[in-house]
Amino acid sequence: MTTIPALLSFPARGPLLARPQSPDVGRGTGYKLRPTIERERIYHLVLELRKEGLSYNQIIAKIKAEHGVALRKSHISGWINGKHKPFGYVRAFDASPCPELAYVIGVKMGDASTSVGHYNYMIKLRVTDKDFAEEFSRCLSEILKRDPPRVKWHEKTRAWHVQASSLLLQQLLLRPVTELRRSIFHCRACMCAFVRGFFDSEGSASGDLKASNGDLEKLTLVMEVLKVLGIETTGPHLTKEKGGTVIIKGHEYRVNKNQYYIYVRASSRLAFRNLIGFSIARKMKSLEAHIGNGYST
Repeated sequence: MTTIPALLSFPARGPLLARPQSPDVGRGTGYKLRPTIERERIYHLVLELRKEGLSYNQIIAKIKAEHGVALRKSHISGWINGKHKPFGYVRAFDASPCPELAYVIGVKMGDASTSVGHYNYMIKLRVTDKDFAEEFSRCLSEILKRDPPRVKWHEKTRAWHVQASSLLLQQLLLRPVTELRRSIFHCRACMCAFVRGFFDSEGSASGDLKASNGDLEKLTLVMEVLKVLGIETTGPHLTKEKGGTVIIKGHEYRVNKNQYYIYVRASSRLAFRNLIGFSIARKMKSLEAHIGNGYST
């Protein structure tokens, strides 16, 4: 878990990525460390410069000139050799593409949310289907190399809640859609997991097999992935203009932006079932029923 010292201190090897403060700040050292996010950015920049063939001295000079950060050879040597990372006690996170990460990205484009609290960087999901929450918890467990976050029922919201704190995972999930393509298109398994996460969040199989969202960029990306997988779609189609209202779980909400949906052609439903499916049993049952009734070939 992220602790208070994680963002304010670092193992005692000198003022790593530090900024001078007044004598009253950080008494004893005269330094206060840069935020973890900034330290991570410099860390990755150092690794990229080393890949370009720059020497340690050249990297130090370039970082100093362009970012005003004074590094030592011991810092960058530890980073480049993989002995140290500049994250303090922040939970480690391997951003290598995998189906579990692709699934979480798909859910984040739908139902999942993020929040920042008192040194907590939460990735949260609140849903009515327990199996959905359990699958999200399992994927978080795989990504963060920890026990599965607890899935809890909240009577007040009438929903299953699951959440985990990870600064680095939250950073990745908040990146622009274009920067997440590497994780999504990494392999066929990742593409399928991404679409399943999105359809678990935004999809419906009661009647037409479709998914709805107010972000055209996300829907266009999902259609692109489905096309690569050989699944035909139409859309995005405008379903509701902004300014109106919609009823969700018995409550009326104002629609702040246009809502669109994409439609999976009936001829591709069987392929969708076989390749992607749903983690949610009731949605999978509905899809199976329509395929069984001869709506797909």
